[in-house]
Amino acid sequence: MMRCVRCPVAYHGGETCIAAGSVILTANSIICSNHFVPKKGYSHHAHVNVSWCFVCSRGGSLLCCESCPAAFHPECLNIDMPEGSWYCNDCKAGKKPRYKDIIWVKLGSYRWWPAEICHPRNIPTNIQNMKHEIGEFPVHFFGSNDYFWTHQARVFPYMEGDRGSKDNKIKSLSKAFRKALDEAAERFQDLKAQRETREAQENERNGRKPPPYKHIKVNKPYGKAQIYTADISEISRCNCKPTDDHPCGLDSECLNRMLMYECHPAVCPAGVRCQNQCFTKRQYPESQVVKTAGKGWGLISKTDIKKGAFVNEYVGEVIDEDECRARIRFAQEHNIANFYMLTIDKVKLNLALFN
Repeated sequence: MMRCVRCPVAYHGGETCIAAGSVILTANSIICSNHFVPKKGYSHHAHVNVSWCFVCSRGGSLLCCESCPAAFHPECLNIDMPEGSWYCNDCKAGKKPRYKDIIWVKLGSYRWWPAEICHPRNIPTNIQNMKHEIGEFPVHFFGSNDYFWTHQARVFPYMEGDRGSKDNKIKSLSKAFRKALDEAAERFQDLKAQRETREAQENERNGRKPPPYKHIKVNKPYGKAQIYTADISEISRCNCKPTDDHPCGLDSECLNRMLMYECHPAVCPAGVRCQNQCFTKRQYPESQVVKTAGKGWGLISKTDIKKGAFVNEYVGEVIDEDECRARIRFAQEHNIANFYMLTIDKVKLNLALFN
């Protein structure tokens, strides 16, 4: 990871994840683009928002993001007009422009223009030597082949099929702008193809083994949640004997098994011959992690399992209701879909598994 020396932000190494405009100090240390400070008197440092809604493309009374050019009608977001500063979901989630992104840029009094974010080492030397601040990154304008340094507050993502500004004040398309649109569309498709090829290769490599995961054997309490240990003096004792053919087995008359309780090794009269201690002895059917078509990785049994037989223990973090609600809210806000929760008893403790 490459970690910011001024704040908790961190990115994977290389150019794929790191935010454009971050200053690389060492192989593992950066100053991230969050530390951009606009200078007074620098017109190109001023924050600018679009004059149309990102949802419906119409103008009017708009709610403007304080960090990027995004603007929305409050009714299009189904919210009331907030008081004070407001930030769009992408900015609240920490989404930043990255190298090789195709974007729209606002430079001076010119219209929004398509460009590509370039890594500083891939631009002409005279552009590299231009004065710029932490958080600024160079962009290459399509159509004109010009370069300039800009920052997050003056760019927003190009989308496939974009054909120019949605500002109603701009009616005509100049020849240079049409050329820029064509070049932007072509470059966007090239980068998309490269990304898909890279992802296919990565999926092929990852298809040979499952992604890293941590195997845990016991439930882990979190926060105020507690895991209670049974008092041995209160544990029920069955009538099975060690001399029985299958003491406490599936076909036995074991009282604990009938009540769907597991025998405790310190209490069961069958001793080491007890066959109702699957949890304690971790007597799981032999299983295998496999890649399934369209469903990702899964776990299958390598042997037949009889109806009613023990399969596996389901373990995770045991959390209270407050923590459960907080995690669900966090998952919704950050578009996290790979998690599962279930209630495990009447006091509404929840078992949470996150991928």
